[in-house]
Amino acid sequence: MLGGGWSVISPTQLIWRLDIPSPIVRRLSRDFAVLSPATVERCVADVERRARHLGVDLTPHHVELVAREHLMGMVKSEPPSARRAERPSGE
Repeated sequence: MLGGGWSVISPTQLIWRLDIPSPIVRRLSRDFAVLSPATVERCVADVERRARHLGVDLTPHHVELVAREHLMGMVKSEPPSARRAERPSGE
């Protein structure tokens, strides 16, 4: 702690203390439009919390990379029954 009761926090920690959608959430929401913005925001927050729990201070860039991989897995793991019926060619 610094004098006067102030503690030093990393830029990553500061981002999560603000209730403003981060540039990471905005970019990922744009790139994964099939998912709700709340799902994307929750994923990004989970990545940061897990890293903090493990004692790892990820940069915002690394948070985005890990969240992007997780979101891609969510999109690609959609069961076939949830996909729209594809029309045979010629119809």
